[in-house]
Amino acid sequence: LERFGPPDPGNYRMVFEGEVETNDLEELYAKFNLAQPPGYSGHSLSISDVLELYDEDGSTFHYVDRIGFKQVEFLPSAPQMGQNLKL
Repeated sequence: LERFGPPDPGNYRMVFEGEVETNDLEELYAKFNLAQPPGYSGHSLSISDVLELYDEDGSTFHYVDRIGFKQVEFLPSAPQMGQNLKL
């Protein structure tokens, strides 16, 4: 992250949107590597992936770094008319 700068939202696509049992980043990392929920269309989480955590107060974005996670500013592009998103 420090070497290449913040992630470019244009290089990302949504692969899952839904509720899971936790907002703990380490638990989410394990879940999306070992027991992916129904509807998940991505690969196992790895370096450079971005997780969005959200609740009634808003959302935060977390970059999967070499060791752990780093909170980042990340403004994903809005879906375009007719674009299919797998939810």
